[in-house]
Amino acid sequence: PNGLPGDLATDAVELTDTNAIRAKLDELTIYGRYYDGENWIEYHLTDGRTAYWEKGCTYPGKWWVQDGQVCYAYPNYRNGAANCFILFVRPDGSVQFVAVADDGSTYLASFSLKVEHGNTANLAIGEKSPCVGV
Repeated sequence: PNGLPGDLATDAVELTDTNAIRAKLDELTIYGRYYDGENWIEYHLTDGRTAYWEKGCTYPGKWWVQDGQVCYAYPNYRNGAANCFILFVRPDGSVQFVAVADDGSTYLASFSLKVEHGNTANLAIGEKSPCVGV
């Protein structure tokens, strides 16, 4: 990567260790926002499953750690393509997700508005979404 994005918080610390990433995300619900302003919610189960909500639809999927990044894939969302991010954690517990573009540059893809332990948004787990994926 060509350095870090300018909109990354100055107190954010990069997590690259698999155990540290898992310890942070296991059983965590992240209420997040994309750089374009769209809100989303994602619940991370310890077994690697996820429930991801955006625009009124919940998508079942999975998450894993690969090459120091956290990756996500959803069978009926964007054809199940994996999206991987560099995870940054701030002292207050909030998180920021940095993506690496095809040219190697980095950008802030999304960030948390709130993080809570457990499935506090009561997202449906493991059910195929009735929504048509984009």
